Amino acid sequence: PKVLADIVESVVAAVYVDCEFDLKYLWQVIRGLLEPIITLESLPLQPVTMLFELCQKQGKQVDIKHWRKIDKNICSIYVDGQLIATCTSDQKDIARLNAAKEALAKLDKSIGSDMGIVCEVNEMNEIEAAKQKLHELCDKKKWPKPSYRIEKEEGPAHGRKYVCSVEIETEGDKLYMVGDEKSRVKEAENSAASSMIHSLVQSDYL
Repeated sequence: PKVLADIVESVVAAVYVDCEFDLKYLWQVIRGLLEPIITLESLPLQPVTMLFELCQKQGKQVDIKHWRKIDKNICSIYVDGQLIATCTSDQKDIARLNAAKEALAKLDKSIGSDMGIVCEVNEMNEIEAAKQKLHELCDKKKWPKPSYRIEKEEGPAHGRKYVCSVEIETEGDKLYMVGDEKSRVKEAENSAASSMIHSLVQSDYL
């Protein structure tokens, strides 16, 4: 609401004057009030979009079919020709969203079963705690520990962005993946680890 925006603006202005117009110090004070900061990479994706992106990464084909039965809308989702989820609702869009959520949940479990460890995927199609999961996977496969590196660091101090890479060694091969841009090194490393796990699932290494 506008009133809330006015309050925030007034607080920021008061701190700005109090710190003698020091932008760097202002940001240090205000940042804690604004976090978690919503950025383009942290905006939740719509479930249907998430489903298509996840399946595209895994080289799978998604087919969504709608039909009506009496007064209900029914949505069925097929992945590579196999029925994954079916949901009903009074509204077509709701049936589609619920079916996509159910399909995502089942695909998330399949990723974990492929690796032999428990995995959950967040709103950004990234595996939760991927860095830890990749470490567990390498340990299980008796591969050396993953190696992370900052590939890119840019932006002002109050809005720094990072891109990290991860490299692992398998039997006779070295695999390298780069993650998405993030506002923290830890998140960037997790993104790289998530990309590596997705790549391993799609390959013959697991």
